[in-house]
Amino acid sequence: MNVLIYDLFGSFQIKDMEYCLKKLGHKCITRFYPVKDRYHDEDFSFVINKDLAENEIDLVFTTNYYPVVSLPCKEKNIPYFSWVYDSPADLPSIETMDFPTNHIFFFSRYEYQHYKNDLGLDTVYYLPLAANVERLSTIGPNPKKFSSDVSLVGGLYFSDTFYSLKAIMSPEQQKYMDAIVAVQMKKSGSFVIDSALTDDFIGDVNSYFKSQSETAIQPSKDQLFFSVCAHLTHLDRLVLLNMCGERGFDTRLYIAEINDQDRQVLSSHNISINGPVSYHEEMPQVFKSCKINLNPTTRANRTGIPLRVVDVLGCGGFLITNHQPEMDDFFDPDEIVTYESVEDAIEKIDYCLRHDNERMKIAQKGFERISKDFNFMTRVQEMLSYL
Repeated sequence: MNVLIYDLFGSFQIKDMEYCLKKLGHKCITRFYPVKDRYHDEDFSFVINKDLAENEIDLVFTTNYYPVVSLPCKEKNIPYFSWVYDSPADLPSIETMDFPTNHIFFFSRYEYQHYKNDLGLDTVYYLPLAANVERLSTIGPNPKKFSSDVSLVGGLYFSDTFYSLKAIMSPEQQKYMDAIVAVQMKKSGSFVIDSALTDDFIGDVNSYFKSQSETAIQPSKDQLFFSVCAHLTHLDRLVLLNMCGERGFDTRLYIAEINDQDRQVLSSHNISINGPVSYHEEMPQVFKSCKINLNPTTRANRTGIPLRVVDVLGCGGFLITNHQPEMDDFFDPDEIVTYESVEDAIEKIDYCLRHDNERMKIAQKGFERISKDFNFMTRVQEMLSYL
């Protein structure tokens, strides 16, 4: 089978997808093209139509779903497979999603059920993320460069939108938003936010905005939800790192970009701030070299097992992560360590740092689970079975 793979934003998954497809005997043509607009992009439309005309293509693949890819595939009756690993999926319209040539795989069960049951699409499927264990096993640790007690690889998320929206709310609405944050901060997940952002509250906020200016922004529930989640994720990561520093744990943050305020706060708590690490080479070395890898999942991901979880465990690294509902469906308690609050996380970090053998046993069992049930090759074969 001839597969045309488009990398439209620098996806981490493309190389492993290509690796597995080729190992299964398929031929791959891989293109990198930064799409300007996932719904309408004339330049890319020319590129994909040219590719489909000049090559005998049996399947087109992307990570995340792109209507601009879906349309020419429908016109030429070529199956289009997309694996969505963002949650929320950032698809403001279901336009084109019902094309019969589409096979849209969601890693989050919540997203899958939303599009399948709430919106009635028959072109969507549930497929958790995966790790290319075979590739990761060829990469060894690098303790001289990456050894530490605790590490976090990833961004801190920014709260600008939350503060901007909150600043123009009424005093009562501001207090309500603060209460949502305070209550949800004590527990993992986002169920408090979901239930608290009622239609009545959203309507009151928009009415108040409108009373201040006829041209005022009218945020939807999804937009308010995401802004609160980004703010909470920022707090999660800052507080967790700071508490690690206060406890005297040798803690490192690997991040591409950080503002001056966050840098000052973290540095004052003795957190080592380092530049970004490459996904395919350096990041596995971090996971294998430090004692504990942290994963405070973005709060906007309601149920799904994030990529960072399978990344760490697929390397044989030890992970402490916030609890996600779908973890209960796949992992036994001795395979993964989860927490419900920052305080709970700190207690477990302290315990695991003092019990090396127990920590290594959990890491090994987590690796075995990923190798068995989250293997990239198995996921690709499952995906292709829908043909």
